[in-house]
Amino acid sequence: MSAPIPFAPGAARVFLVGQAAFTALVPAASVTTRDVPDPIRGPFVTLRGMGGSGDDPMLRTPTVQLDAWAPSLEILGGTTDPEEVAWDIAAMAGQLLGRARNIPFCGSAWSGHWRTGILTAVDKTRGPDQLIFRATIRVDLKMRAARA
Repeated sequence: MSAPIPFAPGAARVFLVGQAAFTALVPAASVTTRDVPDPIRGPFVTLRGMGGSGDDPMLRTPTVQLDAWAPSLEILGGTTDPEEVAWDIAAMAGQLLGRARNIPFCGSAWSGHWRTGILTAVDKTRGPDQLIFRATIRVDLKMRAARA
């Protein structure tokens, strides 16, 4: 029997923070598999598992959701619309993850496959003066676990 697959959101995070084209858009320290930062001072990314595809009970093709977030222009600075900033981050991540092949992680390897996105939304729960713009993609990671 094979060992369980490694933590797919972590695999995606390690890969993305090693890509200069990605970290040019969002700092590596702002890419997490955990909670939204508080306070929000710039763009950030959250990664989480969203189930799997196929009928393999070994869960070898987990779906990872990436949410790219950008605060309002007042916090973000510059002249680029924050919705576009979030879009650009998600689009770059989707291209990189979707084309990744045979990437080593925790004694295993994975390849990416674009699934869906880019979906956009605006988080208004913090009030009208603290909007956060979101762009979401989903990718499948075909995991090849190490033998137990």
